[in-house]
Amino acid sequence: MVRSSWLSWTFVFALCLSTALMGTEAWQMWHVREASLHGARIVTASLAESLSHQIDTTLKTADSVVSSLVQRVEAEGATPESLARLHGLMTSLAAALPAIHEMGLIDRNGNAVVKSLVPHPTGINYSERDYFRVLSTHDRQDVFVGVPVKSKVDGSTNVTVSRRVNAPDGGFAGVVVASVSMDSFRKLFESVQDKSGASINLVMDSGMLLASSPSSFGSSELDALMALPAGTTEYVSPADGIRRVGSYSHLSHYPMVAAVAQDSDVILDEWRAQLRADGVMMLCLLILIGVLSYKVERANRAAQLNALRDGLTGIANRRCFDETIEREFKRAVRNARPLSLIMVDIDFFKSFNDGYGHPAGDACLRAISETVQGVLRRPGDLAARYGGEEIAIVLPETDIAGAVQIVNDVLTAVRSCAIPHEASSFGIVTISAGIAALYPGQQHSEWTWLVEMADTALYAAKALGRNIFTVHPTAEAVPASTTKQREAA
Repeated sequence: MVRSSWLSWTFVFALCLSTALMGTEAWQMWHVREASLHGARIVTASLAESLSHQIDTTLKTADSVVSSLVQRVEAEGATPESLARLHGLMTSLAAALPAIHEMGLIDRNGNAVVKSLVPHPTGINYSERDYFRVLSTHDRQDVFVGVPVKSKVDGSTNVTVSRRVNAPDGGFAGVVVASVSMDSFRKLFESVQDKSGASINLVMDSGMLLASSPSSFGSSELDALMALPAGTTEYVSPADGIRRVGSYSHLSHYPMVAAVAQDSDVILDEWRAQLRADGVMMLCLLILIGVLSYKVERANRAAQLNALRDGLTGIANRRCFDETIEREFKRAVRNARPLSLIMVDIDFFKSFNDGYGHPAGDACLRAISETVQGVLRRPGDLAARYGGEEIAIVLPETDIAGAVQIVNDVLTAVRSCAIPHEASSFGIVTISAGIAALYPGQQHSEWTWLVEMADTALYAAKALGRNIFTVHPTAEAVPASTTKQREAA
């Protein structure tokens, strides 16, 4: 048996190199992923801030217009001439400001007096509107931004920006209102979404959705977004389970929030494509390293096997035998298990070389070695060239009975080869063998003792006439059936 580490230093190096490459690639790809998400955070935050500023400016412009109109009405009153001038002014302002859908003056009873879209608004009453109810009952000087309502003129949805008009005595005289078109916000959001891929919502502080892009993520997610810890912008949608990166920005002067979000999957599409490409390249590289390592490992194993193999016979050499018998001896002593050793010698080999020549002697030695090796069946058994024409057989976990059976099989196999040997009294090449065994409880500290005992038994077999085997007396008695086989041999 050849003792060989399952992993060579070359393979260890290749494994470390592969691990380092994979670790480096994973670290780089993780940072690329984080950079992609960080870039998305910056984009969504910038968009949210920009849109909130733009919407805030639009509403502030509408409020400025309403405020100036209130001052004009309170100063000029509601005479036919002043109302005509007011209608012309409203019409021109509405045309100049695309975000403003219409403007109007409503009297103290909620009736429309002047409307930019209707020259003579007769029979149109707005007393049910929230802005009218609030401003008619509260003497407030600040602007009132109402919930989205449908226009009674064309059915469009708008957000109202209104202020109270006071009579000279301070009483309620009516309301000036401007309607800011939600369509203008939706078109703005669609334009931004086409360029950035972001979903956009405009939500009132009360939670009412005012406007959104077509693929909006829903106003319910604003709560989830606003509940995130400071500095965190990635969250899982409570509605559809999609992971998103989002940001929001509250308008400076009005009760509204602009929220922007992007799907993390969309953000990471390019990163995933790069990850797949890099993964394929890394896999190819790892396969190449693996193939090269395997070839180097095989070469190293072959070299190691050659270093432990006898060049002439092909079986294990003396060095391999020494390593194996020492290892198995220690294991047998440690585990209290039997260990047998057989020493084999080719009979009259010198005369064979003299009579047939050294090339024939080498061929004979190879044939006998292959025959001995062929008898062994267990992976742990070892046949090694001990020196010259001597062969040693190491049998771990084997007692005398088992060793005797192996010897008998070897003797029979060698005889069946029938290699001619005219100088031998047997007429063919034969072998002699000696057996020694270590049993549990025997006290020996060195494996060389076992070799000496087997060698002594071998010389005893030669002294008895060769072509037989003997068992060293220190071993247990051989069973009767085995003794008969030995005597017959």
